[in-house]
Amino acid sequence: MQTPGLHHMTALETNPAEFVSLAAAEGCPTVSLFAANPGGATAFPLVDGTNLQAVQQRLRDSGVQVANVDVLMLTPRSGPDDFLAALDIGAELGARAAVALLYDDDIARSVDHMAALCEQAAQRGLRIAFEFTAFTPAWNTLAGALELLDRVDHPALAVGLDVLHLVRSGGSASEVADLPTERIAHAQLCDGNSLVATADYGEEAAANRLAPGRGVFPLAEFLRALPEGTALELEVPQPATVPAAERIAQAMAAARELLAAIGNGTT
Repeated sequence: MQTPGLHHMTALETNPAEFVSLAAAEGCPTVSLFAANPGGATAFPLVDGTNLQAVQQRLRDSGVQVANVDVLMLTPRSGPDDFLAALDIGAELGARAAVALLYDDDIARSVDHMAALCEQAAQRGLRIAFEFTAFTPAWNTLAGALELLDRVDHPALAVGLDVLHLVRSGGSASEVADLPTERIAHAQLCDGNSLVATADYGEEAAANRLAPGRGVFPLAEFLRALPEGTALELEVPQPATVPAAERIAQAMAAARELLAAIGNGTT
């Protein structure tokens, strides 16, 4: 049974080094950390020049590796050159990929920017994991994400599959089952209280998800549809009404329970 990694969104009140230690305490093999902010009022706890060495030391001490660095948000006002420092951080951390979002409905510019970002990432030994969301103006479904991959046509580009965004955009496990292995960068797990397709779920995405198996998402079907060996990660942001360590432990226990049930054929 694969042990999933953990995304920093699950405990944003922690700094990156502290988060690595909390993930390690729960046996997480990987973490995903922020190396860039999306702009506006949002401010994530970043890995940057001020704490890079401390984070690297914590990774070495714990044996945890970095899966992805987040969040490279391409917009009409931000292009690939704005994220070179974040890609450099990703390379320094030994990450597999950098996660990119597209808030741009200009097709030509989106394709050009994503292709340039992929090239910069590839030069640093990274992939780009494009994460589609239902609340972006375009490329906001799995089918749209695959169209973008076809247009960009770069070997460094794949889809980051977040089950919340799949459900809220009206996607299904059957669509996932049709994907070849090389088109999936990773899969993120959480759960939710409804299966409604909507673009109005920003608060849920950022701060109010359920642990896997604690809601109504078809997670067993989703997991069975993934190619064997797909990297799994928990992204379960919740209100900080209990300590981060407790929330992480609860999410990991729920994920292990779900994965064990699937492995035993009981879900």
